[in-house]
Amino acid sequence: MAEPISKIRDTSPSKEELEKIRLAELKSSIASDESGFLEMLEFVKLLNDSGALEAVNSAMKAKEDITKTLLNEWRKEPITNAINNLMLSSQLLTDTKPETTEKMLENIKNATQAADAAAKHEETLGLFGLMKALKDPDVNRTLRYGVTFLKEMGKQLK
Repeated sequence: MAEPISKIRDTSPSKEELEKIRLAELKSSIASDESGFLEMLEFVKLLNDSGALEAVNSAMKAKEDITKTLLNEWRKEPITNAINNLMLSSQLLTDTKPETTEKMLENIKNATQAADAAAKHEETLGLFGLMKALKDPDVNRTLRYGVTFLKEMGKQLK
């Protein structure tokens, strides 16, 4: 017959053995993926050379103070106004089709270039020149657009 078990032996590795196992795994991992490890070392070296590593370490040590200061600044009215304006602007951008925005930006670019070229000429635009410009279909279309835009803005200001 077999003897009864009177002692329980711990077969788990000791701290030193675990360290050796982990070091061996790390060593084999570095050896198998050498380029990634070397790139990481190069990155850390660049951070250290530029002083950014020290800045990040200091920021991590002072994270509570930095967070408190940041939150205090974010609660101030100019920042909350900026955030609200940004959110409203993003809503406008999401409501507008990208094609319309692209076309409008291209038109602004072209109009700015033409206006810059025209501004270099120092000719005086008289009353008759202005009346002639009003008959130009492009000028007339732009004026109608602008007047309609201003009219709608005025309605909203009531």
